[in-house]
Amino acid sequence: MASAEELKTQGAIEASRDPNSSVDARAAEDMLMKQSQAAGAAAFEFDPDASPEQKKAQMKAHAPVDRPHRKHQTAALITDQDDGQTAGYDLPPPSKDGALAAASPTSANGDISKDEDNVYSKTGWAPRFGNPKDEDEGTMLDHQDFLEGKLDDKFFGDWYHNAAVIVFACLSSWVVAVLGGGLGWVFLVMAACGTYYRTSIRRVRRNFRDDVNRELAKAKLDTDTETLEWINSFLTKFWPIYAPVLCATIIQSVDQVLSTTTPAFLDSMRMKFFTLGTKPPRLEHVRTYARADDDTVLMDWKFSFTPNDTADLTARQIKNKVNPKVVLEVRVGKAMISKGLDVIVEDMACEGVMRVKVKLQLPFPHIERVEISFLGKPKFDYVCKPLGGDMLGFDINFIPGLETFIQEMIHSSLAPMMYDPNVFPIEVAKMLAGNPVDQAIGVLQVTFHGAHGLKNPDKFSGTPDPYAVLSINNRDPLGKTKTVEQNANPRWNETVNVILTSLREPLTIQVYDYNEYRKDKELGAATFNLEQIETDPEHENQQLEVIANGRPRGVVQCDIRFFPVLEGQKVEGGPDVPPPESTTGIAKFTVEQAKDLDGTKSLIGSLNPYAVLLLNGKEVQVSQKLKRTNKPIFPDATKELLITDRKKAKLGLVIKDDRDLATDPILGSYQIKLDDLIELDAKGQEWFNLAGAKTGRAKMTLQWKPVAMKGALLGGGYVTPIGVMRVHFKSAKDLKNLDTVGKSDPYARVLLSGIQKARTVTWKNNLSPAFDEIFYVPVHSAREKLVVECMDEENVGKDRTLGQVEVAASDYIQQGDDGEYMIHDSKNEVISSQLRVGNSAPKGTLNFTIAFYPTLNVIDPEEEQEEEKARTSLDTAGRPSMENGTTPTGPQHARSDTAGTNTSVKTASTSKSTENDMAKALARNEKEQTETDEVKHAEVPKVRIEKDDLTRYESGLIVFKIIDGQLAQTGTHLEVLMDDMLYPAYSTGKIKSTTYNFNETGDAMVRELDLSRITLRLVSEIDNKGEDDEDDIKAKIQGPTLDTLKRCLYTPTQISLRGKDGRESKITVSMRFLPVKMQLDPSESFNNAGNLRVEVLDAADLPAADRNGYSDPYCKFLLDGKEVFKTKTVKKTLHPAWNEYFEVPIRSRTAADFKVDVYDWDFADKADHLGASVISLNALEPFQAEEVRLNLDGKSGAVRLKMLFKPDYVTRSRQGSSTFSGTFAAPGKIIGAPVKGATFVGGGVAKGASFLGSRFKRTSSSQHAQQNSQEVTGGIADMRDTSMDVGEPNGKPLPSTPHQRQRSFGQGPQSPTAVDQGTATISVLSATGFQADTKLEVKVLHDSSKGLKEVLKTKAVKTKTGEVVYDDETKKVPCNADQQFRIHVLHSHTFGSADDLGEAGFYVNDQSSGGTQEIKVGTGVVIVRSSFMPTDASSTRPTSLAPESPANKKHLGRLVSRKERSVTPSG
Repeated sequence: MASAEELKTQGAIEASRDPNSSVDARAAEDMLMKQSQAAGAAAFEFDPDASPEQKKAQMKAHAPVDRPHRKHQTAALITDQDDGQTAGYDLPPPSKDGALAAASPTSANGDISKDEDNVYSKTGWAPRFGNPKDEDEGTMLDHQDFLEGKLDDKFFGDWYHNAAVIVFACLSSWVVAVLGGGLGWVFLVMAACGTYYRTSIRRVRRNFRDDVNRELAKAKLDTDTETLEWINSFLTKFWPIYAPVLCATIIQSVDQVLSTTTPAFLDSMRMKFFTLGTKPPRLEHVRTYARADDDTVLMDWKFSFTPNDTADLTARQIKNKVNPKVVLEVRVGKAMISKGLDVIVEDMACEGVMRVKVKLQLPFPHIERVEISFLGKPKFDYVCKPLGGDMLGFDINFIPGLETFIQEMIHSSLAPMMYDPNVFPIEVAKMLAGNPVDQAIGVLQVTFHGAHGLKNPDKFSGTPDPYAVLSINNRDPLGKTKTVEQNANPRWNETVNVILTSLREPLTIQVYDYNEYRKDKELGAATFNLEQIETDPEHENQQLEVIANGRPRGVVQCDIRFFPVLEGQKVEGGPDVPPPESTTGIAKFTVEQAKDLDGTKSLIGSLNPYAVLLLNGKEVQVSQKLKRTNKPIFPDATKELLITDRKKAKLGLVIKDDRDLATDPILGSYQIKLDDLIELDAKGQEWFNLAGAKTGRAKMTLQWKPVAMKGALLGGGYVTPIGVMRVHFKSAKDLKNLDTVGKSDPYARVLLSGIQKARTVTWKNNLSPAFDEIFYVPVHSAREKLVVECMDEENVGKDRTLGQVEVAASDYIQQGDDGEYMIHDSKNEVISSQLRVGNSAPKGTLNFTIAFYPTLNVIDPEEEQEEEKARTSLDTAGRPSMENGTTPTGPQHARSDTAGTNTSVKTASTSKSTENDMAKALARNEKEQTETDEVKHAEVPKVRIEKDDLTRYESGLIVFKIIDGQLAQTGTHLEVLMDDMLYPAYSTGKIKSTTYNFNETGDAMVRELDLSRITLRLVSEIDNKGEDDEDDIKAKIQGPTLDTLKRCLYTPTQISLRGKDGRESKITVSMRFLPVKMQLDPSESFNNAGNLRVEVLDAADLPAADRNGYSDPYCKFLLDGKEVFKTKTVKKTLHPAWNEYFEVPIRSRTAADFKVDVYDWDFADKADHLGASVISLNALEPFQAEEVRLNLDGKSGAVRLKMLFKPDYVTRSRQGSSTFSGTFAAPGKIIGAPVKGATFVGGGVAKGASFLGSRFKRTSSSQHAQQNSQEVTGGIADMRDTSMDVGEPNGKPLPSTPHQRQRSFGQGPQSPTAVDQGTATISVLSATGFQADTKLEVKVLHDSSKGLKEVLKTKAVKTKTGEVVYDDETKKVPCNADQQFRIHVLHSHTFGSADDLGEAGFYVNDQSSGGTQEIKVGTGVVIVRSSFMPTDASSTRPTSLAPESPANKKHLGRLVSRKERSVTPSG
């Protein structure tokens, strides 16, 4: 509904048109401008006769001055987009030469030579095994005697063993008495029995104790506890090793905290000494609650840390014991006038009971979180000596009441955090998930168009001055729009980008009314559920209602688009595949710490450092200022950045020393390209020597998440390739059969970073396919990985993998000393790799080859213009002279402590002097960066390619940028196809509006630039199965790649595509070309594929197979094991003359297995084989008929053939699914020849469908074939719709036809618009695939300028199988070469009208005097043989093929003249 202002404006315009109205045009213009400016739009009025410079001056003069806006606190995402402003730092040139080698395991944290004594001087001792001066004192538990060790268990313990001892004692005593022995012998007997009894009773007690414990364990209750002596024993040995490391880490971390939290009245605080003592903590016992939930583990741990408890220590351990001690140095005063005081805390002790609750989860790491709480108040004890040190220190706990007060303060602080029932959670799963950039899931882009009908809640506030603020769930603001004054219908037209880490919270847009002096008033808020972008990432023209106090207050109009982070692929049973390369993404730049900063720049030797992070010279983050440390660890020197062009982004670091009143001097700086930092970070090189400093190094890290922002305002993230990987799929053998019925339907594909780049056609029902297809995959860095995989195609559901092989690009990509990438020509080295699915046993073998060919380093004019613009702006600003002291310094940061005091006020001369000193210091810094000057890298020379240079190159990558489009219909995809490829080289996303901003970039390989053809088409559905459904193609255009590239080279050019309905779509594209350094293999040339015409002439001296001494011979021709043609049978002869011909598409002459078999026909028996011969196609010269005599391998005989090979594009189709002449699965289909100047176009071409400016035509046979002297002028203007531009004579639409129109060539020059006149010969051979029990009648209709005319009508033949073979159904028709015919199939009735079974159109085949065609009509197929005879050549045309003269050959274009591509052997 229009607003009042819009109605007013419209009324003024209409009134100005009324001659009776008092409103003139001038008044209407004033009204229109006033309303436009009030809506926030940039509206200006110009003098129509003024020059552009004058109009520019008028615009500046009338441009409204921006009102000062109070800065709204936002955390807007920082990007690398150039706004023309920098921080003013004089950074060194970007370089990676300052990177230090990756640290060795013994040299961590950037230390090159670590002084062990110095590192652990503050912790009490260095890591070691055991306690100091401990010696082996033996074990006190070893009480086993000799008898116990030697006597086996089976000799004691039972009752009869004890009874035997008693009997032995009595008898021994009696024997001693009888023999007259004394008491000595009796004592010996008693000692032996006592020793045995002692050993026996110990073993009995041990067994009894084990039995009792076993019974008690069965009935254990929850109140029972378990000891943890095993872990205490472990801690006793582990503590001497780990305690010094733990203490050193604590000292390092606490020093940073103390440095940032030092009170103003103190100079600094630092931890001077810290040790936890030699006695480790103990875990007394643990209680486990077995009845807790299945996903919960609940335990109570009793712990103690009592280093002064010496009850369980030996005397030597007590003597060498080290007590816990902390010494904190507090420095009072300032700078050199300061004194350090030691605060000592020692003899710390603690004990208590802690409840530990572990929450489990199914995903890794299987522990969601751990909750810790104290059951009751733990006991703390310590000794604190704030003054006096060790000797004179006084424990403050002796002060009455102070110890209790401190204890209560500790408990009151800890109770809300971790005293039961409060818990202290440790989110294990989130911690292991990584840093925030790892959690980033994408970028949300919100484009604010404006708002409509905004209402102020306060009726007396007037018209609002609105602006919008963006946030997630009403938390911190992430961005804001400009303010539009006095307008309830503002137009903002601004874009805000936000990094998202979750889609579970809503997006909030708050609209405020700006107030200059008071707080801005909130008009209301609009929300958007982010979960919607999971299913649809693009939401355009959103009308979000602004709600305040439950009432609508207007509508916000915006577009919301989500660009997800590109994730790597998880490969089953193999390593993960990294994400694809992209120039756009999210970068997290972190400066963790610095070491060995130059302390000579401070009078006291200690610095107060802080870090400044820069992106492209702009300041993006300033860290906290640390106190008195030359080895700072920056807690907050990190920033997330949205990078729109990774190749141009430069990251900088400046470390400065905080001087309260004076200017902060620069301690060191560094600048590096983002790409270089990513590369070094992958190698583990994180430390960099600072420039402009004698000493000092910093640790910088970068985390990168690629984001493909296709169609965004920021660009699509295309990375220029460094070369192409040539992947030749040869064959596979014994693949795994995943189908229950039949066999698998395999195809091979290659994936780059998890994205499918190319695939072969599908081989139906075949476990050993012979793929023989070559693809070129652009690669962007040596870090990428290719996955070669075999898949099983499924009709329903996702395709299943049959196994895969991973190929690292680094194995093939290497750089030479000159910096250029080297050719790795390994295309003849076949890799036979076994295929494995997951962890199962390998099944099947894939044979393929891989090679690498680099691209030339081509100059991109866009990049060159931007670099020139940057240099111009730098020169315009002028590099200030070092002598006059005008070099800009870094920005001055606020000094909160002294700002505004009298001592902080400086005179102008003082400030100028300081700037002079700063400029000189920066100049020295830049000169001191010796690593940039000393190490020189060889620069790869760049090549400039213009339109005239394109013909010098044969193969390369065509890079096309699809900018925008005006589409006739929505819901389509734009596809780019090259040459004979069945699958598109690039497909866009679904087009959702008629005016669409693609902003996408893709690339495709061109094998032969001068013969290549490019196709753009709009399809409703992406064809992943290779079915090539014409119904899905809504519009299509084809043209020569070379001419198209010349027209679009570096220039946005509009291309029109006309659809079936006649509506036109326009696509704007620009292109560039990257030549590839490779020599095209002859087998890949377009000369190697095409159409083969074979004339079967006769045979001689065939062996006799029948009793009458003759044979009934016929021939079968097989291509790659499949029958393609069968001649008629000639009865009773050994010298048959067939005089038949056929045509067959050949995908590769060099690889074709072409064979002829001769058989003897028998009426009731199997045919007898008379002989066979292999037909070699390598020796055939294109366009030259050749007669060959083939000797059969039987008893005798030879076959005479005449063959003509004509190069054409051949697109592969599914193998084993379609039929050719009833039995053959065609290796491909002819889609148009790549001959220069010829008009071979595919797909049902109608009149005027040629996209070339000139062509070859026939004249009389007496003239030689010559090339038209006019150069081919094809290009964007000459590109035509090849399959959609079908005429509709007599108002009746022409039916589609599978036949593809192909014009003749090679007879002589004529006018480009001339049309051949002649006679067409049409024969209806057969009809198959129709319903049974029908009476089939076929009509042929001529579609001439006078309308449809019936020219042929077959007999009506009754068939029970739906198949009919016609004899002598031939007709000659005078016509033009480009006129169409129709096939009409009827079911004839004796009485009444016939039933219509289908209708289809076709063209006469004029290739090499015609051929057979399969025309799909309704449910069946009609086979027609047709030929065309020009009128002026019919009287002289020979009945058989004659070799063409050299004059005919030399004018057939570059296709034949380029001998280096010929596959014909030279000998």
